[in-house]
Amino acid sequence: MLKPPAIIILLALLTAVRSSQGADSDWKAGFASIKITPDKPVPMAGYASRSKPYEKVEQDIYAKALALEDAQGTRAVLVTTDLIGMARVVSDPICKRIEQEAKLPRSQILLSSSHAHSAPILNDGESGDYNVSSESKIDIQAYTRVLQDKVVEVAVRALSHLQPTRLSWSSGIAHIAMNRREFTDRGVILGVNPRGPVDRTVPVLRVDSIDGKLQAVLFGYACHNTTLTQTNYYLCGDYAGFAQAHIQAQHPGAQAMFMFVCGGDANPYPRGTMADALEYGKTLVEEVCRVLI
Repeated sequence: MLKPPAIIILLALLTAVRSSQGADSDWKAGFASIKITPDKPVPMAGYASRSKPYEKVEQDIYAKALALEDAQGTRAVLVTTDLIGMARVVSDPICKRIEQEAKLPRSQILLSSSHAHSAPILNDGESGDYNVSSESKIDIQAYTRVLQDKVVEVAVRALSHLQPTRLSWSSGIAHIAMNRREFTDRGVILGVNPRGPVDRTVPVLRVDSIDGKLQAVLFGYACHNTTLTQTNYYLCGDYAGFAQAHIQAQHPGAQAMFMFVCGGDANPYPRGTMADALEYGKTLVEEVCRVLI
């Protein structure tokens, strides 16, 4: 019988809606985190109308890795990033290097971005879609190379420090998402549709040491990280970035990680201010921490 890739097991654990009492101790886990805030301002992704690099770092952004090994010795690694995403021209070289350095099959490597629209543009061949100067294009290329090195580093470090662990999982609910497919006389627009479908589930994977100490929290939500709109020039991870920081503040020594799940039709509501992003981060934190108890 074929053994499923470990990455499928990891995703199943994240999305399964089960009792957190069903802990499984036949696992090993490793963690690592690295700051990926650019050394100098670069343009931000997500909105083509922006005309300049970001003006301020409101919050540092990170790449974080969770490596798992099951009872049969099958390993997988998940790397989450506070970015809008990675095109293949960026992600393929990263995965090839992880394959080579960690001896890990490509099917067991997952790169996940929070889809933050307040994060840097990457050199993915699409920077021409943005209003980017020649100087900024050079800065974007330089930042992308550094980012690739850091993502490889954080994945390999997590895979190199696997220790026995206990996994448990559950889910909650957060009222942040609003369907954004608004039907009008002019057709469907990006707007607000209170009657449209959204998924407000908050899946949570808890990782504990064998002696019961919280080591990591992996949580998800199906909503764009677009609380901050095209008028924002402050770098941050939007609501997901603030949520991770708050969880880590409440649980010192634990690593909080966010996965953007199937929320292509959803925006935060209401949206537009940093105060909104902070509030939604707090909303997620309250629910994740409630589930963790």
